[in-house]
Amino acid sequence: MDLLTELAFCGWLFLLVGYCCFFVARKVPDRIVHLWRRVLPPLALLSLLAMSPALAQVAGRHWGEWSRLKTVLQDNEARVRALSSRTDGSLTEEEFARAKAWFLEEPVTFRFETEPEPVRLRLLRSVPPYVGVDFGQGRNAMFDPVTMRCVYSN
Repeated sequence: MDLLTELAFCGWLFLLVGYCCFFVARKVPDRIVHLWRRVLPPLALLSLLAMSPALAQVAGRHWGEWSRLKTVLQDNEARVRALSSRTDGSLTEEEFARAKAWFLEEPVTFRFETEPEPVRLRLLRSVPPYVGVDFGQGRNAMFDPVTMRCVYSN
């Protein structure tokens, strides 16, 4: 969903910039300019309306239960980062094993209203972001803990 949203948004911005440049470059109104002035604004509005469900889903990650998940992710990211001895934040094999054992000993779960079972947070990588969300049945996702942009999913 994130990739689709980004592609659609970039395409929409590309059309909008092209639309503005077209009118700046064309000072003398002719038939094609008149046609573009009539057709492009409704098309831009239609494309924005078509993108709105995807935009709402991505934007929704900053409010409600997703906001609580963001807080939990940030807290656990900070705990894992504290285990790292390297300046770039990456974990050695020993640190990774210790952090993974910590998540197994003290499992962190989160309950979404739309999911039948609570999701589990677990250590997925040895470089930031470390913590991912295990939705069960082989469905995992990693989110940037600041923007909540999905950086990995399967």
